[in-house]
Amino acid sequence: MNCRWPLLSLALLAAPAAHAQSLAGLQQAAIRCFNGTTPADCSAAMGLSHQLKNRADAATELRCYTALLGLESRLSLSMQGHGSIERDHRSLKETIFECRGLNPS
Repeated sequence: MNCRWPLLSLALLAAPAAHAQSLAGLQQAAIRCFNGTTPADCSAAMGLSHQLKNRADAATELRCYTALLGLESRLSLSMQGHGSIERDHRSLKETIFECRGLNPS
């Protein structure tokens, strides 16, 4: 295991709340999860997704909310070792597209 990965995970967890809730943060964590780095990466991605779901719900962004639910199912499958790289990345791409309005201006 590359010694940089724990440092990246720690940096992500220590990020300010505004950055932690960004789509870029979710994208980075999800990619690490899909690449099978560690279960902690998947947990971090799930946590960020949950925060974004709360924001999507408050903004009545139902397409974004639904895309985040789908992404969470892909993250869960990846955590269990049953992910599909193609489907996982397609779900992530769709989520980024549908939730682009949640990013701060």
